[in-house]
Amino acid sequence: MYDRYRRQHLEDELDELAATMEASLLQQELAESFFDESIDIDADIKAAVESTVDKLDDEQYDAVAADLDDLAAQIQRAETQIANRIQQLRIERQDTATAMRRLNERVERTDGAQLEALESLLQDWNWKAEIYDDSHESFEARRQAAAEYGDNMKFIFESLKDELFGVYEDTELRPLVDKLLDDDRLDLGALSTEERRQLAESDLADYIELKLS
Repeated sequence: MYDRYRRQHLEDELDELAATMEASLLQQELAESFFDESIDIDADIKAAVESTVDKLDDEQYDAVAADLDDLAAQIQRAETQIANRIQQLRIERQDTATAMRRLNERVERTDGAQLEALESLLQDWNWKAEIYDDSHESFEARRQAAAEYGDNMKFIFESLKDELFGVYEDTELRPLVDKLLDDDRLDLGALSTEERRQLAESDLADYIELKLS
């Protein structure tokens, strides 16, 4: 009787750790597909999880109990690493989407509602609602769903960006637009005479906040 309860307790703890590990792996997939960012997870952590599960199956309860604290610490470190990097990438992309929306309010070149929706998705970042549902019963199904969600978000972002800035392609304004997306501010003193002329004649002139150097 005691062994049965002990096994159940250890299984519950392992299940919780496995769920945390899975969420980290799914966010790793999202980072790759949406942000083009490769975030490595130590292969030793995956091996440690598998080893502990094997020990539980072999009823090595003392060994499993001894492994849990260290395993939990490793998984927590991986979760923190990925969450912090995703947070940074998400905020950067959200800032870009905000700059795009503000610019589009002036030039009206693309779908403002889609830009607002993209900005909202990046702000709320409720990715689990898109991945964890009844149609994705296995980890592989959830991994594929995460990749597809990231691909879709990337496609929407890049499409809106192309619609908004395609008109500036092959002009001297394009690098200025890229700077605008980075920090929403340009340094007038750093611009060439031709860049200032093109900027003054463009539909960006009344939007961009120029900072005198």
